Amino acid sequence: MNSFRMVRRLIRKAFSLREEDRSETGIGVLIVFIAMVLVAAVAASVLIHTAGILQQKATSTGSNTIQQVSSGIATTEVLGYDYANPPESGGITYLAIIVTTNSGGSPVNLANVTLTLTIDGTTAILVYNQSIFADISSTGSDNLFGLSVWSELGRSHNNPTSFGVIVIKDPSSSMTSKYPVLSPDDQAAIILNVTNTFGTNISQGASVEGQVTPETGASAQIEFTAPQSFVSRTITLQ
Repeated sequence: MNSFRMVRRLIRKAFSLREEDRSETGIGVLIVFIAMVLVAAVAASVLIHTAGILQQKATSTGSNTIQQVSSGIATTEVLGYDYANPPESGGITYLAIIVTTNSGGSPVNLANVTLTLTIDGTTAILVYNQSIFADISSTGSDNLFGLSVWSELGRSHNNPTSFGVIVIKDPSSSMTSKYPVLSPDDQAAIILNVTNTFGTNISQGASVEGQVTPETGASAQIEFTAPQSFVSRTITLQ
């Protein structure tokens, strides 16, 4: 605004001068006007360039955020198994965490995830052991905890920080013991021997929390409190 006022004053001054001075003043006014136009053009160019960069960054950030939110894995169910007879006298020895990929997410290699579990304040971090693997996707099973793969989680195998995988659904045949890649529509159980890992079982009323963390994407959350009384050997915990 001040620049335009200055130009107006110069124009008025030009018309009030003698003819021989008007040409010189007019040239000066023209130079000032051209300079103002150039400055405005440069400023506009800088603004357009900056806006383009910000838009690219915003688009990239938005894409990364969407990928992080949509990818990863989710917990659909957590089951426990109590060996005691009657169940009321014992605690949960085996734990099966049923997982799938997030809706619309990318495949997740379960060999590269970590399982963090906290039971009544004690935390353990477990990793995948490819020798603890079973595939029941084509045969099915009426007793998930009756499979022989659970014996591989015994104390004699010296693997307290290992978890295994049981394939439940695998339409794409993408899950093998070496590369248990969980694809969309797949379902698998991450299994562990609680007693072997923590030195004790999950007792009635115990608080349990944790997560299954993939390399990228959202983690599968685990959080439950064991029932105050166990009335069956297989117990739905979450």
